[in-house]
Amino acid sequence: MKTSFFCATAVAALSMSGQLTAHAQTADHEDARRLDVVTVTTQKQTQSLIDVPINISVTDQTTIDKLGADDIEDLANFIPGLQVQAQSLNAPSYSLRGVVSDGGSPRVALFQNGVSIGTPGYATNVAIYDMERVEVVKGPQATLFGQGALVGGINFIQNRASLEGNSGQITLEGGDYSFVRAEGFYNFAVSDTLAVRLAGQIKNMDGYVPNTANSPDLMGQDTTALRSAVHWEPSSQLTADVFLNYQNDDSTGTQFTSGFFEVNGKVDPYGATAMNINADQVRDKLGNDREIFDATVNLEYRFNDAWTLTSLTDYRDLSSNEAWDSDGAAFNLLQFYQAREGETFNQELRLNYDAGGRLTAFFGANYFDYETRDSLIFSTDEAYAQTLFLPQIAAGAGLTVAQIRGLLMAQNIPGAENVGSFDNPFGYSVVGLLTQGALIPLNPAHAEQSNTTDGRTSYDLFGDVTYDITDRFALTGGLRYTINELSASSEAELIRGNAALGGTLNAVTFAPGFLINAALIGNRASFSADPDGAFTWRLNASYRLTDNINTWLAYGRGRRPEALTASGTTYTVLDSEKLDNVEVGMFGRFFDDRLQMTTSVYYGQYKDFQTSRFDPINGVFITENSGNATQYGFEFDGQALVTDNIRLLATYGYNFSEYDDEDDDGNALQFAGNTFRLSPENSFSLAADITVPMGARGDISIVPSYIWKSEHYFEDDNGYDYAADGNGGFVRIPETYPNGQVVDEHQDAYGVANLRVAFDSADQRWGVYVLGENVFDEEYLIDVGNTGGAFGLHTIIRGKPQMLKAGLYVKF
Repeated sequence: MKTSFFCATAVAALSMSGQLTAHAQTADHEDARRLDVVTVTTQKQTQSLIDVPINISVTDQTTIDKLGADDIEDLANFIPGLQVQAQSLNAPSYSLRGVVSDGGSPRVALFQNGVSIGTPGYATNVAIYDMERVEVVKGPQATLFGQGALVGGINFIQNRASLEGNSGQITLEGGDYSFVRAEGFYNFAVSDTLAVRLAGQIKNMDGYVPNTANSPDLMGQDTTALRSAVHWEPSSQLTADVFLNYQNDDSTGTQFTSGFFEVNGKVDPYGATAMNINADQVRDKLGNDREIFDATVNLEYRFNDAWTLTSLTDYRDLSSNEAWDSDGAAFNLLQFYQAREGETFNQELRLNYDAGGRLTAFFGANYFDYETRDSLIFSTDEAYAQTLFLPQIAAGAGLTVAQIRGLLMAQNIPGAENVGSFDNPFGYSVVGLLTQGALIPLNPAHAEQSNTTDGRTSYDLFGDVTYDITDRFALTGGLRYTINELSASSEAELIRGNAALGGTLNAVTFAPGFLINAALIGNRASFSADPDGAFTWRLNASYRLTDNINTWLAYGRGRRPEALTASGTTYTVLDSEKLDNVEVGMFGRFFDDRLQMTTSVYYGQYKDFQTSRFDPINGVFITENSGNATQYGFEFDGQALVTDNIRLLATYGYNFSEYDDEDDDGNALQFAGNTFRLSPENSFSLAADITVPMGARGDISIVPSYIWKSEHYFEDDNGYDYAADGNGGFVRIPETYPNGQVVDEHQDAYGVANLRVAFDSADQRWGVYVLGENVFDEEYLIDVGNTGGAFGLHTIIRGKPQMLKAGLYVKF
């Protein structure tokens, strides 16, 4: 059945060229349907896509609806080179051409209505509804999007209020796992100069991963999003647009199914899990409740036909509380709670010049300020923690776990036979018995807390000039200068130590805490840095082969700014990460505008590539430089009208992203030869938008789609630990669970099929539809490792299972 579905779609795609040629020869040019001309604002002005010498993928709300891609994780499947792993509201991963934005400064710039969102944690699962379009720009675009656009950017552009009249729409949808989605908008033209648009979305779904412990089923969500937009044109010179966005999310938690602890007698990432919550995790269930408020003001003043001044002002506020169980077991071992507060403020002033001649340009300045405050609580039952850390404790004493067990059993210590067991852990301190001969009961409710802040202020000057040397040949040059101010602080608190040790130590390691640094308890460590300013740039040359074919060559320097990384009370500044990228591409429209495509090949070199990992000593995610890397690839994004009633959409991406063997100084790299995480070498998508006319009653539309990805890794370490070999290199050691079983940190190639069937009335005022997601119930994983992986207890997250939905819409 899967093969039939795929073959049918593939045959349709392969027959496209012949049918297009035949249609071009026979169709009446006045009556034939054509693909819409796509406009974008990537280069800070409204342009047809063919005029922009950059690889851009553009998706509008209609296409999003037909593909059933109402969140960025699903939409990314239809954008070549983009992978999104939105497993958690606070910890998403955006991978563009194999390069991942995790914590810290983004590599993939994220924008909403042209304004920087800041970091991935402020952007993931931003509700996609009532959108004008989503633009995904590939390659270094620092002069356009700022320093975060190391490898590209995503701009979520929402519908503005319109002066063209009053209109509205309501959509209602329901489905498996008690799924409910209700969304709509109403546009009210108050006068010839003022319009208001109100929009909203409610989306609820129960978890699809059964949980046998004391929290609801996992991967459920409850989202409420509201938006208001105001458009005002008080004169022919001044235009004002205001957006107010509010979003509240309450999830039931990310699935962290243990790859080690059994549930219902087996380890099964596609079955039930056993994830619990305790009182120190504050919430009454696992998951995240998050509120985001955002206000954007866009003012444009046209001095004359050539000069326009634009002011973009944005304020964003984030508040979230998240609880997660990192061990995936029903007992208290690796339990975390994080409270996060943060704000961003952005102000940009830009002057555009376009007198209709050969020269167009823009110049501007940008101010961006970002601050996040995190409070992280770690809680554990010392008995289980002792079992986890016992191999290290035993090694420190020159013994094995079995030898310690035998030694304590020989002394008739109660329960000594359970030393090293997770099923019924030993209840007394092994270190206390070995060093003091003391029988110290272990604390079932140890808790500790770390408080950190992270801030960045950026000042940018930028300019971009395009000059048409001839009617067909144009050159574009852009330059941006950026200065960053970085700040960070950290402090620790032991909330509840072992009472037998005066409440100031844990009885497993006899340190104050397991994760917190003792030097930070009651002592706030702060650091700030003002790295030197730096330039980024782009140089593009475009040549118009015909009126419908534009080719281009681009060279760009991308930069991820310096980062602060902590080790106890000491902070250091990591060098900025740089990418030099060369790209050759083409955009074309063919067969009387019935076929269009964007395609490009690229080659990039990274220097001082930064990777993020969880540091179990300090209980924080840290960033570190892992050396240099090389990347090259090919992308295709196209669509075609095979007939007036059949539109095909296809994307393909080939990406090679790998760490180099050595850095610039000839030193061996730890990750030498490793593939970037979340970076399938090959991926493609196919979709068909088929309309079946039903006369005066309306139309039936059938939209099958298929997404395929080759095998890929979930971590940059590619499933290995590393140790120095004594000769300047590294020895690769397969990661294992506590029982010695090797961890499998990669996903084999897989494909997912979807199907949407709809009926739309002849007047387009109403319609109904059914949607099947993952119709063949393909089993695949989206992550292996996670926080538990830092402790040798890797956890697993599955992809979405088969889901059936049905809905209706009404326009008025």
